Order: sequence, then C-alpha cells, then structure tokens
Amino acid sequence: MGQLLVSVAQIVIAVILAAIASYLGILLFNRATRDLDEWAELRRGNAAMGLVLGSIILGIALILRPALTVPTMADTGAKLYPVLALFIQIAAILLGLVLALSAIVFAVGLFDRLTGQIDELAELQQGNVAVAAVMVGVILAVSLLMSRAIEQIIAWFAAFVSGA
Repeated sequence: MGQLLVSVAQIVIAVILAAIASYLGILLFNRATRDLDEWAELRRGNAAMGLVLGSIILGIALILRPALTVPTMADTGAKLYPVLALFIQIAAILLGLVLALSAIVFAVGLFDRLTGQIDELAELQQGNVAVAAVMVGVILAVSLLMSRAIEQIIAWFAAFVSGA
C-alpha cells in the first residue's frame, strides 16, 4: 500500500513541479535576456521564440527525469518509506531544477559569446527560425549531456539523505 501511495503522490508532485519548473525556466531565461521580452514575442506569434522556450522546457524535463525515481523500501526503511521517499524525491527535483536552469542559462550565454558574429537574441526577436533551431540544438545537447551527471548527483543525494 505504501508503494501505491508513493506512486500516486509522485504523479501529483511531478505534474506540479513540471509546471513550476517550466515557468521558472522561462522566467530565468527572460531575466538572463534583459533586452528581450519573451512573453511579448510569444503573444505576437514569434515561432522562433516558441521553439527556444519549448526546448528549455524539454531540456529541463530531460535533466529532471532521473529525480522521479523513488527510493525503494529497502533504501529508506519500511516505517518511514512513504514520507522519506517523497521528501527525497521533492528535494532531488529541486536540486536538479537548480542545476538544470543554471546549466541551460550558462550554456546559452556561453554559446552567445562564442558566436560573436550573430546576435542570437536580436535574431530571435526578428523571428529567425534558423537561429532558433541552432539554439534548440545547444539547449537539448547540454540537457542530454548533463542528464547522466545529474542522475549521479541525485543518486548520491538520495543515498546521503536516507543514510544508505
């Protein structure tokens, strides 16, 4: 029964935190790009901006996916299983979210500096889908390459918290 409770709670937590993570990802990107109003670009139908913001959301999901692994009863002890497992999962998601958002914003900023010939943000504002496609590639590549390292960090964190 404890496993069923944890699984149902896991679904609820995942949905809520996915929405929050998506919003925070866009908000952080918006703060990092002070000269560009992403929400205004979306309202005016800028597909290039929609692609980049969508890739940020997908990138966060790729990075956070390992955080949805619930520790087993053997890892946490049968008595505290539901409470401790959910605590570990929420903490792991929050840790992964901070790392994911930081890495994505850092990677986009670094890529922008490395490609000094193109002002990516100005091109996005003009709706340049080709530039958006390259930025989508950078965001998803960073997310895929980071996901295994984040998985290891989360596994270490879960073991540390549960005392294993």
